[in-house]
Amino acid sequence: MVPQQELDHWEAFVRVQLREDAVRLIPAGNPDGEAWVWRVERPGEAQPRAFLKRHRVPDNWRRERLVLERLAEPPAAPVPALLAAQPEGLVLLLQAVPGQLASVRPGSPAQQRSIHEQAGRVRRRLDAVPVDDDDPLPLPAAMDRRLRAALARAEPTLPAWQRHAVEAAFDPDCFEGAPRRWCHRDLAPHNFVVELTPSGPRLWVIDFGRARPDLWLVDVLELWDGPWARDPTLAEAFWRGYGRRPSPAERQQLQQLALLHGLATAAWGDRHGHPAVSSHGRAVLDRALRRAGHDEEPAP
Repeated sequence: MVPQQELDHWEAFVRVQLREDAVRLIPAGNPDGEAWVWRVERPGEAQPRAFLKRHRVPDNWRRERLVLERLAEPPAAPVPALLAAQPEGLVLLLQAVPGQLASVRPGSPAQQRSIHEQAGRVRRRLDAVPVDDDDPLPLPAAMDRRLRAALARAEPTLPAWQRHAVEAAFDPDCFEGAPRRWCHRDLAPHNFVVELTPSGPRLWVIDFGRARPDLWLVDVLELWDGPWARDPTLAEAFWRGYGRRPSPAERQQLQQLALLHGLATAAWGDRHGHPAVSSHGRAVLDRALRRAGHDEEPAP
């Protein structure tokens, strides 16, 4: 919990930045997440004026600030404007974008296809952001490290045969030579804000708190094994917006990433007591192992 004295300090900071006499900070988001978030409201107004975000990790603050600044450069992407930044407190003041979360109100099938096509264009715009971070760890080694960490976290709750099946199916060498691109790393409907306009739905992508350079297909994972599995026309719309479909090598990489994603998601849900997250992670993992031909528990 953030002390009241610190909240008073940030409230004064917001008043100066927005040139408002009276604002209040209303907690929003997950208090145990990677950052504290507050809605910035004026008394008597239903819509927030902005959002204040205080990061826990300096690198996350730096990366979110950098990618938002780069995405604001022409051609600007549909992301919240960065109104102010305070390095000492790891604070960002972000524009409140209009609309509702797509995870809450997904819209009609035609609206959903439009949203996913726009998401594909956002992913293409991220490809154009220069990668200044020089990560000396090649992607195959980085993916192998992620696998080891995910297996360790899954050990208390996932059966040994399933963990061994993931280890046997995972091939980090398929990432050899793949470049890093800036990634949102949580690109999914719970971070899509949709504004309904006379010309159709307008997408805003929010929450770049986990953004960093990575394999660009990381931004496809939650869509590929979520809404696209239920409606393949959404995938077609995304690739139309992105400008191309993944190559055979990239499809293989995506299948490998699904193994990691399912394993890590199931373990996270187990550790944090979120049955729905655990169930989703296990479903993703089951599909990934089935595609890899490692989905059967060996006979005793």
